[in-house]
Amino acid sequence: MSAVGIIDIGTNTILCLKANLHNGTIDIISDTRFHYRAGSRLDLMGNISDEYKTGMRSALNMALRDLTDCDRVKIVATEVLRKPKDGRTFAKILGDEISREIEVIEPQREAELSFAGVVQGISRNSHITGMIDIGGGSSELAIGTGNRLEHWSSLPIGAVSLSEAVGYEKPLALYLAYTENLFGKSDFQSLLDPSPSPMIIVGGSAVALAAIIDDQVVFNSDRLADYVIHKVILSDLLNDLAVLDLNRRRQILEFDKPRADIIVPGGAIILAFMNKFRFNEVKISTRGLRHGILQEMCG
Repeated sequence: MSAVGIIDIGTNTILCLKANLHNGTIDIISDTRFHYRAGSRLDLMGNISDEYKTGMRSALNMALRDLTDCDRVKIVATEVLRKPKDGRTFAKILGDEISREIEVIEPQREAELSFAGVVQGISRNSHITGMIDIGGGSSELAIGTGNRLEHWSSLPIGAVSLSEAVGYEKPLALYLAYTENLFGKSDFQSLLDPSPSPMIIVGGSAVALAAIIDDQVVFNSDRLADYVIHKVILSDLLNDLAVLDLNRRRQILEFDKPRADIIVPGGAIILAFMNKFRFNEVKISTRGLRHGILQEMCG
């Protein structure tokens, strides 16, 4: 038996997955998140801000402490280190500090890993499966049959980057209009024809919104397996959340308080996607990129 750890450095959080591998079986020990977002993501020169570097460094070290008994540890970073001018340089600096390599993955690999992680958690079938992974800085669309990825695309829009583009605490309608316009200029429409079934949404905003709809006070991921969100219910929830102040949102998001300021933009991306591409319902997955890496590590 060997213990492995996966760290996914995102724009809002660091996700940390730990599992035991034994004779081809996987036993997940823990799946935790460490929020670190603080202040502006980029400085005036387009480099990672000092605040972000400090928060990322602190959260990464906390995640590594959870993996001290692991035989192998894999660390990846997504849009948070793809976009800044000094992103890859900082990945090297940070990797040297912790004596581990940090792989800054490209959008295609991110889509591949997320799709692989998600489809392992659903029943095998011959239907076309669609997945959109809505992160903090980007969103990856993946289309495949069974567990085989066939098409992918990526847009630099996520819960954090949408907040930066439109502004924090803006009306829901502005977030929807901005995102629907971006979707309209993308190749998503052609990739979603024919329409996949199921259409799966991945990411912290989707999971948090599903937990709110499920009336969770203490987060329970098991109850969200194959959870279905209906467009009408999501629209009503976002309209309700949009008029609340941050303190009230934090009370509702008792299990994920640091997400309070980006939950409406994150949800707006989901709703805009459903509006633009005519999905009345979508499934939620609590799995994602880290589970795809786990599949790779166990062969």
